[in-house]
Amino acid sequence: MLERPFANTETLRLADIHSLAIFYTPLDARFDRITRLAQKALDVPVAAIALCHQGKLWFKSMQGWNIHELEISSSFCARTLAQGELVIVADTRLDAQFRQHPLVQGAPHFRFYAGLPIRDQNGVVVGTLAVYDRQPRQVSAAEVQALRDLGELAQREFLTAELCDAQAQIISKLDMARRNAMIDPLTRIWNRGAAEKLLVVAMEQAEQEDSGLAVCMLDVDHFKEINDGSGHQTGDQVLRKVAASLVSNVRDGDAVCRYGGDEFLVILQRISQEEAEWIIRRIRERLAEFPFRTRSSQLVVSISAGMAWRAPGRHMSAERLVELADQALYRAKQTARTGPRAGIGAA
Repeated sequence: MLERPFANTETLRLADIHSLAIFYTPLDARFDRITRLAQKALDVPVAAIALCHQGKLWFKSMQGWNIHELEISSSFCARTLAQGELVIVADTRLDAQFRQHPLVQGAPHFRFYAGLPIRDQNGVVVGTLAVYDRQPRQVSAAEVQALRDLGELAQREFLTAELCDAQAQIISKLDMARRNAMIDPLTRIWNRGAAEKLLVVAMEQAEQEDSGLAVCMLDVDHFKEINDGSGHQTGDQVLRKVAASLVSNVRDGDAVCRYGGDEFLVILQRISQEEAEWIIRRIRERLAEFPFRTRSSQLVVSISAGMAWRAPGRHMSAERLVELADQALYRAKQTARTGPRAGIGAA
């Protein structure tokens, strides 16, 4: 493994990361966009943005590899963190430090790595943007520039990263351990307990501002058949895909939560009924555009949705709003035996 000490102290790094308030927070579409672009720009199967904390890399965004944390000493990024500069390993099996690495000798059998440091406002290295391939490769000057450009974008997002509205209030009042306990471990979005707290805060803000608020309840169509026919591992992958799609297709700051099983809840603040309905349609259409690939076939994953909207000036409890959204979802399921449709329950 790589034992070289980091160029900056862990104390400084932790202090700066904590000041960003982005540790142990849910999936964030801003960072997922960057890693997807990195995948495309360098034509690699895996791209990630990670922060370092107490000897571990915590992945803020990951494409192509189902992992959330990794010991720094067991990662390729240790070299990037130590050197504080772009590191490119064209063939890991020809590299003295990497050739016996567990990620090279065993799954996922990485043969190529490129990692760029991400710094805070004081120049302290707090994380990395990295890409990986299972084949050795050379990178062109244009690809290096693309990686540097994306690294700059990732760094800028970290420096300006602030969850807004109800999420900001929840995050600011909790330490990392309590924040982490509010994130669903499978999908990396808020869990049901967090959803209930977020909705109470959102309702309070809507009443104070006299603004519109929508709650959307969504579930995966025929999820039991997916589990029974393709296995629970495939079912888990479908849930992760749906969660990531929800995060990508709502607005920055909207709260996406796993409410239980294959059911999701989305909180949309400061929104009209028409805007909320449009977001639901976009979520369902985008998800249907990309079939889910298994080892033996393709699954067309679809969702049904129900929405309840609190009009400005209308007094209503959080429980009632969820109840109305749940009723709308039930109506959508009942009237869509031949093809799911979104149900709307406006209040």
